[in-house]
Amino acid sequence: MKPIQPFARGVWNFIHQEQLIAPKDSILVAVSGGPDSVALLHVLVSLQEPCGISRITVLHFDHQLRAEASAADRVFVRTLAENLGLAFHEASEDVGAHARRHHLSVEMAARACRHRFFKDALNRFEAQALALGHTANDQAEEIQLRLLRGTGPSGMAGMRPRTSGGIIRPLLFASRAAISAYLEDQQLSFREDVSNRDPAHQRNALRHEVFPLFERHFHPGVVEVLCRYARLVTDEESFWQELLATHWATICTSEAPSRMVISRRELLALHPALQRRLLRHAIERLRANLQGVYAAPIEAILKLLAGVKPGRSITLPGGLRAAVEGEFLIVSREPREASPIVEQYSSRAMSGPGRYRFPSFGLALSLTELPAAPTVGPFPDAPKTMRLDAESVKWPLYLRFWKDGDRFCPLGLGGSKKLQDFFVDSKVPGRERRRVPLLCDQEKICWVVGYRLNDRVKVTPQTKRILVIEKSDLV
Repeated sequence: MKPIQPFARGVWNFIHQEQLIAPKDSILVAVSGGPDSVALLHVLVSLQEPCGISRITVLHFDHQLRAEASAADRVFVRTLAENLGLAFHEASEDVGAHARRHHLSVEMAARACRHRFFKDALNRFEAQALALGHTANDQAEEIQLRLLRGTGPSGMAGMRPRTSGGIIRPLLFASRAAISAYLEDQQLSFREDVSNRDPAHQRNALRHEVFPLFERHFHPGVVEVLCRYARLVTDEESFWQELLATHWATICTSEAPSRMVISRRELLALHPALQRRLLRHAIERLRANLQGVYAAPIEAILKLLAGVKPGRSITLPGGLRAAVEGEFLIVSREPREASPIVEQYSSRAMSGPGRYRFPSFGLALSLTELPAAPTVGPFPDAPKTMRLDAESVKWPLYLRFWKDGDRFCPLGLGGSKKLQDFFVDSKVPGRERRRVPLLCDQEKICWVVGYRLNDRVKVTPQTKRILVIEKSDLV
């Protein structure tokens, strides 16, 4: 094995420290043609053997924003890949048109188009990671931008070395000066993007005007200071994640892929800092990201919880809506004025044990029959698991929603009750009642899914066979 160049050695150490690449991984490298991405590609090629990388593929995305210069970038990157003996994959999109169509800034539209291309490439090539050339300077600029935009404390962790979506940033520790020195040492050519000097873009204004001012008047190592701050926040975030997991189970009374119901009382009883974290957590679970979610929408939800009349709502970034109804906060992807679910809608029949998927209900059910013997169990009943006396069930089973006049015998009550009254007593928000699935057989409601079993199908000492039903949400 050839000796590793000093800068490349630093990259290798960072990859090892952050566990960015595992042996036999297939890696995609996004290359714009600029200095950072060119340095990244060359370093990873030199580290292919030490890291055990099985394959490197070069990606290039043309934003169609710079006319002839964009075409020249594409040719440069393709030639670079060919000279290194690497596969090359490209795509292009009219980012300007996308920005106009979706009412986005050009920067935000470019990011959305680019990351859609990245996600497609990860799937297409079945790669384990996609490497981006973000540097320590980019990290410092990102943190400063987030601070100015009003992000919450968790946002100050900045960009992560690795994301759950497969993005890795092997140069995140390195300064632009160190990268420039590496390019010069290796005599590598690259493309200059003149738009990176346009002060109309916020990031460029930070890079060429604000940060030089910081370095002259406040701290010559401002980039290092901000990156160190990001690392400290990242460490604290790991603690917060454990805390959030504990409290989430308490405050969230119902969760589906498109909406969740949160107890106002439980949430407002917590420290304000934890309230804000939990609200961000709720939004992230619905959207799978927190793009564009800064402090303002979180504060708006807290004001909604503290002072508005029940039923009032606000719009959140990403097409979400938060509404207060009774004792609950409902965060959903549905517009407020959406028509209620059709009462009569029902699912296909379940003729026996097995696993059944119901996309229209957002769930799957797993049905298993077991002998009622001491060796079987225990089966603790929970919102997502129920035990029924199999012989009391009149097959086939099916799912449907609430209809006016529905009655059932709630477990432990000893008599029948209107389902509407049961929902009121159980504090199920009115807006959610038409969305609670009902598991029915041919003569009765067996289970108000997530809430209560029918007393008529409960397991007793005389039960011979048990029907275990497990619910899981479809994402």
